Amino acid sequence: MYRMIPTWFGSISVDSCKITLIFDAPMTSLASETIQLPDEVKHVACTHLHMAILMKHEKLAVRRLDDFEGNLTFLDLHTDLDVLLVATSREIYAVERSGTSSEIVKILVDSVGISPKKNNLANKIQFPWPVRIVEAAAGHDFLIFRDTTGNLFSMGTGTRGELGVGLIRRVDEPVHIEQLVGIRIKKVACGGWHTVALTEGGDAYTWGWNRYGQLGKDKGSTEVYPVLIDPEEEKFGEENILDVACTEHNTQIVIKTGHAPFVLGTNPTPPINEFHLD
Repeated sequence: MYRMIPTWFGSISVDSCKITLIFDAPMTSLASETIQLPDEVKHVACTHLHMAILMKHEKLAVRRLDDFEGNLTFLDLHTDLDVLLVATSREIYAVERSGTSSEIVKILVDSVGISPKKNNLANKIQFPWPVRIVEAAAGHDFLIFRDTTGNLFSMGTGTRGELGVGLIRRVDEPVHIEQLVGIRIKKVACGGWHTVALTEGGDAYTWGWNRYGQLGKDKGSTEVYPVLIDPEEEKFGEENILDVACTEHNTQIVIKTGHAPFVLGTNPTPPINEFHLD
């Protein structure tokens, strides 16, 4: 199945066992680059410097984005479990998922680069209790995870409230966003330093940095806990919200299928690290 994924440098097209990098940003004189893979592509994630490609049978390949000779390094995840990839602007993670539990593995950090050493992937990051993660999203330096029951967990830098659990410098293990307990979340999306979560009931919550108004009207400059978007204040009407998305500095709210979204904030840049290829 052909898929197009927006990225900071342009976009990535995925077509079975082949991906094409399409460059809008001035990384190279090339307009595009095509990479042939040994198996069908499941997920793609990239930082500012690197790209990870997850294939069927949990094969994982990584490469610098500016390595135009196409040199791929294959890493062994040491698992037969189902894997989900997610990336911040500088780190790539794999979420290894069994039937009822999940673990996080840090694949790569931009400042360190690519290392083929097997023991680099041995350390697992645990969730507070056994959960199966079904969605992962990321901003510049934080991650949000959603489990099968609609709970959210966050990890990373929290100096702009982006973790949704208060003003915290950084946490390196997932923490439960307790302010949303009892509210089933069905989708989460991240901008550069903010998050929007869509509930099964058609409401939306935002939190994080609000410099550009991306959290909605009458919100603080920083919201360190989830706050409800008021449809009347935003002039959405009383209809349920169908979908949400983010770019770096805005939040997009879809009320009607096929209609243009309502936009909170500014900046028409591509979505941040939303690589959901299921």
